[in-house]
Amino acid sequence: MATHNNMNNDDLRSLLGTSNMKNKMVTDTDDYNQKKEVDPNCLLDDREHINKTTKISWILVVTTISTSLGCSIPAGYNTGVVNSPAEILKQWCNETIMDRYAVQFSSAQLDGLWSILVSVFLIGGIIGGVAGGKLANALGRKGTLQIIYLINLVSSIIFFSSKSLVRVELFFIARLLSGLSAGLTMAMVPMYLLELSPSDKSGVFGVMFTVGLNFGVVLSQFLGLGNILGNESSWHYLFSLYGCLVLLALPTLKFVPESPKYLYTVRNEHNKALSELSNLRGMPISDISWELENLIVSPERWTLRRVINEPTSRKAIIITCIIMLGQQLSGINAVFYYSTSIFRNAGMSTADAQYGNLGAGVINFIVTILSATFIDNFGRKTLLLFSSAVCVFMLTALMISMLLSSIGSIPGISYFLIVFVIGYVLFYGFGLGPIPFFIGSELTDVGPRPIIMSAMSVANWSGNFLVGLTFPFVNLILKQYSFLPFIMFTICLIIFTWKVVPETKPSLDQQNIDNE
Repeated sequence: MATHNNMNNDDLRSLLGTSNMKNKMVTDTDDYNQKKEVDPNCLLDDREHINKTTKISWILVVTTISTSLGCSIPAGYNTGVVNSPAEILKQWCNETIMDRYAVQFSSAQLDGLWSILVSVFLIGGIIGGVAGGKLANALGRKGTLQIIYLINLVSSIIFFSSKSLVRVELFFIARLLSGLSAGLTMAMVPMYLLELSPSDKSGVFGVMFTVGLNFGVVLSQFLGLGNILGNESSWHYLFSLYGCLVLLALPTLKFVPESPKYLYTVRNEHNKALSELSNLRGMPISDISWELENLIVSPERWTLRRVINEPTSRKAIIITCIIMLGQQLSGINAVFYYSTSIFRNAGMSTADAQYGNLGAGVINFIVTILSATFIDNFGRKTLLLFSSAVCVFMLTALMISMLLSSIGSIPGISYFLIVFVIGYVLFYGFGLGPIPFFIGSELTDVGPRPIIMSAMSVANWSGNFLVGLTFPFVNLILKQYSFLPFIMFTICLIIFTWKVVPETKPSLDQQNIDNE
């Protein structure tokens, strides 16, 4: 591979033949808009060469594993870790404040403090989402990846130290930092993996982020069980354990490449981009140069104002944010919040109900893995519509079953509650779970992509924060009808997807045109 790194411009031109790539680039924004006006659903990335296949190299596999260990799994882990040991942490906070400040918190004050410690993670996520796009362009994809690894390591150390140093403030800082890291992860990692992946495998690598995220949630749920680490003596190990995953990922950083598409379009370093792509694919430059031929290189810097002003990128950012908000407002977090009590109502003990909740998380994780095997065989829009429609049915059936269960008119109705919870989680993982995380990267070009993915991350954390803040009150007011708002939001998402969202998976017609 070293021979590619040392090539001069003449060598590159001889490999590329008489076809000069720079003459093929679309450098004018008007040309970009004209192409889009002819076919609003076309994707001006490397889609025109979808018929050409490239193999998945070991570097791409190592990079996917590295981003999972250092970014995606920790983000999911910190999202789910607070649920099981909540009462133990509340007690620790109470005792710590009493010992240090001689202040006795009431039950309401303690609940308020715990809400702050939980929600500051979401605040950090929003901040990270806003910063993610700027960092991805300023420091590069790999540079931002290193920042995420560093923040995760620091936050895990602070989590571990908070107990021995007897400081609630340290726990607060660690939650804020872990949320910041998760926000950066969500804005950068799906985009980064999509930019590295071959065109015909984009769906697979788009799902890989969600696979890592869901595995992190399941891992935290399992380790958070009372007989493992979710107890008074071991909770600091529970909250800091993800740091070990980051340590495993650190040695792989020397193999992790910079995004060739970023180098080509944002940094305008064409030779370096070709060399990086050659190493990434494990193929000569002459065999893979077509991947960069149709990328749009703009002399102007992309800003949020420019994204909003240009029709194509404005449509992409609106679609991305609405789909992500729709995912969060579809009720997935509320279902997991409610699942333990549903399992208890079905006759399970508290411990068995916790295992039932863990089982629902495992199903979500497994389905996400399975979706990676077929997501490139179906349209993103088709899967999103199918998944959302079935989720509406499951939520409606769950709500009706909860109503009948409260009346007590049908014996054994509580067992149907379990079926509908599992069914909802199952079909959520087919499309509504993974697709919103990467569809934004497929809707747009490399230039505006970081800003759009940052907006997606902010929409995710904002929706999560909104549901977490309002659902207890909604549940208190609507009781058995508490899932009704989520049903309505998901129906709105279905209508929006059907009417507005384009299909981002290349069609057979596009492939046939390329073959001619």
